[in-house]
Amino acid sequence: MKHTTLVFLFPADPITPKQVDYDYEKEYTAAANYCEVRLIELDKLTEASIVKLNRTLPKNAVVIYRGWMLTPEQYGILEKWARSQDVILCTSLQEYTNTHLSPSWSDRANTLHSRWSEDLSESALIQLLNEFSSAVTVKDFVKSRKHEWAEAFFIPDPSDTTQALRVIRTFIERQGEQLVGGIVLREFVELKEIGHHPKSHSPIFEEYRVFYWRSIPVVIIDYWHNDTVQLNQQELAFITEQGQTLASSFFTIDYARKANGELVIMEIGDGQVSGLQEYDEKCFYKKLFEAMKEAEDASLR
Repeated sequence: MKHTTLVFLFPADPITPKQVDYDYEKEYTAAANYCEVRLIELDKLTEASIVKLNRTLPKNAVVIYRGWMLTPEQYGILEKWARSQDVILCTSLQEYTNTHLSPSWSDRANTLHSRWSEDLSESALIQLLNEFSSAVTVKDFVKSRKHEWAEAFFIPDPSDTTQALRVIRTFIERQGEQLVGGIVLREFVELKEIGHHPKSHSPIFEEYRVFYWRSIPVVIIDYWHNDTVQLNQQELAFITEQGQTLASSFFTIDYARKANGELVIMEIGDGQVSGLQEYDEKCFYKKLFEAMKEAEDASLR
């Protein structure tokens, strides 16, 4: 990005749009040490399809959005606006959906067996359930409600359609307008349990979130801060390998450890909208911009 201006775009505070959203204040400050930053009023984008920033962008700037999840439709509006302003989104709409929506990546190796449907009729959901012979979990194309384990996430027996449909319908109802795409059912595998969530009391497992830049792992975050767990060299090599074929510049992969000790991919996401899980913001942006510089230097060799 030597010949362009890099800009990180953060959500503005909904009440005071000249200020950054409180939840992104530390990231905003950290990113400003390395590049230009701007604020976007997300309410105007999500409710009126209007893109409004606190300041104009330099011509030909490369923009990385960093904020709350956007639907593909909303992200498409942002991309169209960027073109009209002669700026470039680092992540295109196609790249965004490649990682943001489960059906785009669920058939990859080392992921859980999954099937999905945009048709939410009872017959379609039963047909989906019939494709599984053991326990499954429920999510939409983006998110689950795993903290509501028994009510809206876990189906112990998909052949018990009455109970299974109850869980799916509860999930759909509670997602409401936030439901994206349709329903995804995934095989349930035994994971290495490390405790229970302090609020929901649902089980939590050994999990890692890895941020990638240009297919290279940049930051590995212990999802639940279980600092006693270490990844060995073989596992680190596995994590590096998994990022090689994803068509996006900035993405995340969430891994979990199965009960048998193996790592499995649980989720793939867009790096712009994946949370840091309380990871130190200064450290994150330092590592990210070091990786950006290394990638740029390598491209010039």
